[in-house]
Amino acid sequence: MTHDDSAARVAILDIDGTMHPRTIGLALLHEMRQRGLGRGDAIAAVMTAVGLLRAGSIDFPEMVARCTAAYAAALADVDQTQIIALAQATWQELRRELFAFVRPLIARLGDAGVTPYIVSSSPEEIVALLAADLGVADCHGSRFTVDAGRYTGACEFMPGAPGGKLTLLRQFAAARGAALSRSIALGNGPGDLEVLAVVGRPLVFEAGPPLLTIARDRGWPQVDRINVLDYVDRALAS
Repeated sequence: MTHDDSAARVAILDIDGTMHPRTIGLALLHEMRQRGLGRGDAIAAVMTAVGLLRAGSIDFPEMVARCTAAYAAALADVDQTQIIALAQATWQELRRELFAFVRPLIARLGDAGVTPYIVSSSPEEIVALLAADLGVADCHGSRFTVDAGRYTGACEFMPGAPGGKLTLLRQFAAARGAALSRSIALGNGPGDLEVLAVVGRPLVFEAGPPLLTIARDRGWPQVDRINVLDYVDRALAS
C-alpha cells in the first residue's frame, strides 16, 4: 500500500449551480433589495456584472472582482444581525430547491470516510446555513468585514477570486493529512477549475463553456443531476 492509498480523502463541493440550481448569494441580495436593506445602486451593480458575464462582455475574473466590490458596498453600514436573520429566512425558502442528489451525496461521502468541504463565493452567512442543514461541519463562503456589528464595505476573503478555492482546499487537505490525488471536487464553473485540476477525482457538473470544453480536453467526467451519484460511487471505489 502506498502513502497515497492510506491517506485521508476530502471532497470540495461547490454550491451555486451545483448543489443548488440558484446562486444563493444573489437570492439573498434580492431579498435585501425587496426589504430596502443596503445600497440599491450597489445591488444593481452586482446584477449588472453577472449579466455582463452571461452576455460574454466580461470574463469570469472581472465579474468576480466587480461583484465582490459591489456586494461589499451593498452591505456597507448594514447591521450584521439583520443580514443573519434575512439569510435564515431566505434559506428556509431555498432549501426546498436543493437538488435531490445532495443529501444522499453527503451521506455516501460520510459512509466512505471522505470529509466534505463546502466552498462558495456566496456570503458565509447563508453558506453556513446550507452546510449546517446538510450536517457538514466545514464550509467557507465570502467573508465581508464587520466592525462594531456593522459591515464596513470591505471584503476579507472571496473564494471565487483567482487562487481562492485552491488555497482553501490545500489548507483543508493538509490539516487532515488528505491526499489531493485521491480526493474529489464537484463543480460547474470557471471558479472551480483550479480545484478540479488538482484532485484525482474531478467531477464536472452540468457545465457550460469554457469549463465544458476543458473537461472534454482533459477527459474529466461530465456528470448531471441524474447520474452524479453513480460517478461519485466510482470515485469513492477507485
